[in-house]
Amino acid sequence: MVYLKDASNRDTTITYQQPEKKYLISANDIIFVRILTGNPEISALYNNTPTSGFSTSLSSEADQYINGFTVDTYGKIKLPVLGSVKVEGLTLHETEKQIQELADNYLVDATVIVRLLNYKVTVLGEVTRPGVYSHYNDRLTILEAIGKAGDITDLGDKRNIMVIRPVPEGRVTFQMDLTNKDLLTSPAFFLKPNDVIYVKPSKSKAFQINLPTMSMILSSITTIIVLAQYFDNQ
Repeated sequence: MVYLKDASNRDTTITYQQPEKKYLISANDIIFVRILTGNPEISALYNNTPTSGFSTSLSSEADQYINGFTVDTYGKIKLPVLGSVKVEGLTLHETEKQIQELADNYLVDATVIVRLLNYKVTVLGEVTRPGVYSHYNDRLTILEAIGKAGDITDLGDKRNIMVIRPVPEGRVTFQMDLTNKDLLTSPAFFLKPNDVIYVKPSKSKAFQINLPTMSMILSSITTIIVLAQYFDNQ
């Protein structure tokens, strides 16, 4: 089964109006912030750890928590020297610009770098490699996430994908059909951090799973019938 199979050739010139794809920072996000200057010692004063570039290790989740800045319940991060900065509701670019303006009050020719560290999605169900996947950008589509997981298996149902998204009120779910071009306009086409994608099994897999049980039941019924006929003939 192919993806977006109902998108005909004439659709290639159509612009699909997609939902807002720029991620807005929210509470509990972990932000990587580095303020770099020509003097490494000065730069070190404005960062969590001394660094003159991207040499700081971010290879594990623990490293990210140690070297990143967590957005508190008030939507702020606390930076060395610069103090608290309100970032909730801003894009990464807007956050970078805001911190750059603050840094320019203290430093000459400073460069501010801002990245989102906690962009992770979970892909479960009928995919080749289920698991949790990190993404170091502020934009990730459901197709890219499934690609990271090695694509949907032959037993997965591309018409029956569930996206579970955490929101302040709890959880919201989206039903996705990857064969339908309307996928491109879905609010879940662009994923958000901590989204869970569940690829449901196709009906054929359900049949295969139940086949041994059904075979056992039929075998038992056949045996009962044979025995009944045998005793009737005695």
